[in-house]
Amino acid sequence: MEIQALLDGLADSDDEQVKAASAALVELGAAAVGPVLAVLCDESSAVDWVTSAVVLRGIGTPALGPLTEAIAAAPTREVARRAGWAFSGLQVDDLTAFLPALHHPHPRVRDNAAYVFQCRPEPALPYAAELLDLLDDPDDEVRQRTRWALEKLGPEVIPLLQDRRRTTRGASRRHALEALAAVGGPGVLDERDLAVVRRLIRLKMRREEPEPMHLCGSWFALPTGDQEAVLDAFDLGAAEPVTMRLGAAAWNHDSHAWDVDHGRCSRVYVSPRLDGWTLIFGEPSDDAHRSEPGTYEERRAAMLARCAALSLRFGTAHWYGMSDGDGWTGWCVAEGGQITRYYDVHEPDEQLGPPHPAEAGLLLPHVEGLPDEAFDGVDTGDPHALFAAYEAAKIKYAVPDSCDAATFAARASVDPGSLGPHTRVEGHGVLALTGCGRERGHPRGALPI
Repeated sequence: MEIQALLDGLADSDDEQVKAASAALVELGAAAVGPVLAVLCDESSAVDWVTSAVVLRGIGTPALGPLTEAIAAAPTREVARRAGWAFSGLQVDDLTAFLPALHHPHPRVRDNAAYVFQCRPEPALPYAAELLDLLDDPDDEVRQRTRWALEKLGPEVIPLLQDRRRTTRGASRRHALEALAAVGGPGVLDERDLAVVRRLIRLKMRREEPEPMHLCGSWFALPTGDQEAVLDAFDLGAAEPVTMRLGAAAWNHDSHAWDVDHGRCSRVYVSPRLDGWTLIFGEPSDDAHRSEPGTYEERRAAMLARCAALSLRFGTAHWYGMSDGDGWTGWCVAEGGQITRYYDVHEPDEQLGPPHPAEAGLLLPHVEGLPDEAFDGVDTGDPHALFAAYEAAKIKYAVPDSCDAATFAARASVDPGSLGPHTRVEGHGVLALTGCGRERGHPRGALPI
């Protein structure tokens, strides 16, 4: 069958015809690479680009060179993305074939080549030394991709990075340090490197201004500046002074560290005193994220008990939680050992206590404030039209704004998502280890200072 007829078959509405045409093109091998690649790079083609990319992946080695040049010469980001996706999944058993691409003149090719090694860490390990050279790449994205690839290769690359740190100078030493922290965390840094990091932190703390934090997770707020008492209350140890930027980054890193063993329960960021409040970010309980962390009810009961206990020691204790992915939000206030208010949008029937003054004039987030007719005639598939209708309806029906954890915190304590030059800062923050962290060390990963 002619190649053009097979290409036409890739656009067939019958899945079986598409499969048959794809298999035939893969069987043709090198002869099919050029025509299939042309279809892949044609953004107006009737062929789904994933289909043509899968064919090229199946052809394997004969497609490597042409895809490399297609990435470098791509006229648009979309074409580069398509060619890169096909390139990264080529059925090539020997990764040696990808080594020339690590040194290609075009950064997009080097980035995609490093991604191949990132996706196949076990066979990539013998080529770690070649990847190390890209730590000094002039392109920021290539350097970042290389660090991600080395993270995937795992602790076996630590000796190579330590040697590079000892034997290079200038930017190369700094890049090796960043990669070391990314692969192994602070525990693999020697005393000299730790001293360098601590000195840099001290220098930056002197002139740091608060910045808004990305809020996705839970935190406590206590009306105190007694940092030692806070550390004791949460059974935290090995506290290290950190910038607010580093502490916030650690919290966001750890709260999303699903693929790192004990990464979510090893350390806690304790903020400086911010407008009179100390904020505690992280999972202070060693058992907070075991493989079977208990039911939602058990975790809620543990949080309520901790909040009540903290309020006995500090007079008042607040807990907040919110997610930027699913709309989850909640808050808890305890005073003198008693829970005075608790709310969680996912279980509104379980709320405790009367409305808090911080909720005054606001709707609880589970409450629908608009009548059904407010969106009559609005195209619900058009987000802009939907938002405009929502804003107009709020005015028409005098519907108040909804409360969430950040809004509540801004009224009742301090909103970490609104920190700025106006925030009064006393003392400095620390990153401290839980019992789990003291046993297992810091999670791996480089953090901005």
